[in-house]
Amino acid sequence: MAKFLAIDWDETECRYAVATLQHEKITVRNLGITPVMSQDGSEYESPADSIAMAIHAVCKEEKIGSCPLLISLGRNDVEWIQQKFPPSKDSEIPLLLKNQVLREVSGSTEADPLDYMILEKSDDGYRILALLISQSYRKSLTRTFRSLGYPPAHIGFRAANVAELVLQNPALLEGEPAEPHLIVNVVGNDVDLIIIANGSIAAVRSFRLPAERQQQNLADEIERTLTIGLDGDEPLTIQHLVLFGEESDSELLTHPPRSGLKVQYLNPFTLPNVSVSKNVCDSSLREPEMFAPLIANLLIQSHKIKPAIDFLHPKEAAKPTNYTRPLVLALVLLGIICGGLYHWNQQEIGKIEAELASTQKTHQEVASRLQQHSPLYQILWNTQYWEMQNVVWLDVLKDLSEVLPSGTDLVVVQMTLETGPINNNPQLSGSISLSGMVRDPSVLHKLQNDLHSSGRYRVQQPTPRQNPAGGGYPWLFNTTIYRLR
Repeated sequence: MAKFLAIDWDETECRYAVATLQHEKITVRNLGITPVMSQDGSEYESPADSIAMAIHAVCKEEKIGSCPLLISLGRNDVEWIQQKFPPSKDSEIPLLLKNQVLREVSGSTEADPLDYMILEKSDDGYRILALLISQSYRKSLTRTFRSLGYPPAHIGFRAANVAELVLQNPALLEGEPAEPHLIVNVVGNDVDLIIIANGSIAAVRSFRLPAERQQQNLADEIERTLTIGLDGDEPLTIQHLVLFGEESDSELLTHPPRSGLKVQYLNPFTLPNVSVSKNVCDSSLREPEMFAPLIANLLIQSHKIKPAIDFLHPKEAAKPTNYTRPLVLALVLLGIICGGLYHWNQQEIGKIEAELASTQKTHQEVASRLQQHSPLYQILWNTQYWEMQNVVWLDVLKDLSEVLPSGTDLVVVQMTLETGPINNNPQLSGSISLSGMVRDPSVLHKLQNDLHSSGRYRVQQPTPRQNPAGGGYPWLFNTTIYRLR
């Protein structure tokens, strides 16, 4: 169960009510009235301090712990502005109203809390009641009460609160709920007159009663309201008057208005969803009209609806979308992701570099061993390759010795033997390169024919050329003999 403290005040006294809220039901645990001292600020820095200390003293005496605070401001704490606007969008009203108030109310600033009620909406436009308090006054209230352990949850307007008390219970009204009703709320010497019609507030007026002939003056003001209306316009036809309290205790009946209204009394402590704890003092319950604004504030909080007037959270023009915060959050998130990816990549790169270093070390060791065994391997490989050619070189030399001319015709200076395959030709298993001197080119042609006729050799066309040295061998030659498989 949530506990709340509701208060309102005037120049001499402060009224309070403590209740617990559960499932849209309120149970009043404590209520009373305490005097407010030094409203002129002689002992305290501000009137808000004196009110806060009075409430704090009562809560301490009654052992009421810290809890959220619901405040109802009276007529003396609020600046009133009646305005009429041409047809426009509902979202444009806060800005239009703020500009109008800055022009009409001297000393007001854009920071001052401004809230409003739409009293009438038609094709001709809006009729609006704007309510204004200073920013310094709101700060004083919130700072002072919060420091004592009672953070304000709402700062409402007393006349609007009592109107919502009736609007939240339309079934209790005599006559049709949509019919105009005049609500009279008297707290001390202050009076609020509120007209409701069609389920909403249609007009509001607050004034101070003189010290003498209060009931007669109140009856006269009610009659005046019924005759000329609250704001000078054509008055609504009102047949129902709503008062708070008990009919037996009312002195207004001895001074009834001349219009012959049907008077209805509502006791805020007997409303549906409202109960009173047994430990509440009976003397406080004898003046139920004094606590109607407080019960209204508690009911609004229990139903979790926004009050018609709340200076702590006033209606404001829609602010343009600010993309700075989402953009900053997106950049921060992107930075976190990039940082995570960079850290992960660094770890993976470190692993790859470690594997690469290990591979390079292994490669160097293998290369060192290979370099040691390479000469032996080359010899073995050449020997194996030579053997794989299946060429019997002794037979080749024997064949050459049989066909080579005598020394008087040809002299071999150099002989080179090479295993195949030769020139990527699988039919050639080896080759013999000859160079030397010859007596006549015809000797070379005869050698070529003899080898070709054997069917085992093919001879490249000899290329004889003049021997510069002359003598018995005037020609030099080069030729290659291929061994066929």
